[in-house]
Amino acid sequence: MHYIFSGLFSYGIGFLGYTITLKMVWDQTLGGDMNAVLFWGAVAYFLVAFPIHLLTVAVVEKLFTRPKLFYYPLGCMLVFFVPTLFITSSLSGQFILFTPEAMLFHAFFLLAGLTFGLMTGFFKRAKFQHR
Repeated sequence: MHYIFSGLFSYGIGFLGYTITLKMVWDQTLGGDMNAVLFWGAVAYFLVAFPIHLLTVAVVEKLFTRPKLFYYPLGCMLVFFVPTLFITSSLSGQFILFTPEAMLFHAFFLLAGLTFGLMTGFFKRAKFQHR
């Protein structure tokens, strides 16, 4: 259950990062596009990034002993390029990772990965300490 909560919360933090980056870098707001960005962001996150985050957590569990709290967010953040490439290639038809437009997706997926990884680590630590 904590994975679902972590996924929803990390999606919200990622979306917040997207909107802040849009305002700070581009001096724009979502305006009437908010529903579309929320919807397509959720599709991209829950179909691409969320399963990758779950896989990353499983790999960290297998490869590392202690302290995993550092590796969960690091691993979840490092996979940001997979959904970013998926989105930018579907929008532009090109596999270009570092464009000004891709910065919005980098902010979204890096913050979502950081949040998911930290929350997973804290939930797992709390579960371990509760035993």
